[in-house]
Amino acid sequence: MAGKPRIVRIKFESPTSEFYAEVREKSTVRELMKIITRVWGDEYMRTYHKSKEMKSDQFLSTYNIKDGSIVKVQVLAESPDQPVNVCTNNFKFMVNNKKLNRFSILGLIHCVS
Repeated sequence: MAGKPRIVRIKFESPTSEFYAEVREKSTVRELMKIITRVWGDEYMRTYHKSKEMKSDQFLSTYNIKDGSIVKVQVLAESPDQPVNVCTNNFKFMVNNKKLNRFSILGLIHCVS
């Protein structure tokens, strides 16, 4: 006979906010991220437990999440899958073409500042 699913209470913290949620002990990190999205409305994030980045396809047990655990949330402005710095590509293009005019230099200065 299967027992009742065990519920754990987790505290979610970001640099500016925090909240608590109760989840099934056998939940995945992806399910936690859905809860965070519902509460804070942010789609792009990274989650950490004891300074270890949590992967969305893993179960909470992988990270030893228990009742009272704290999950740190890093909210991102854009998808972590997008290129971080377009300026580097622009600089490589300008160097390879050896066509540095005042507009390309101004664009590079804009990227650096």
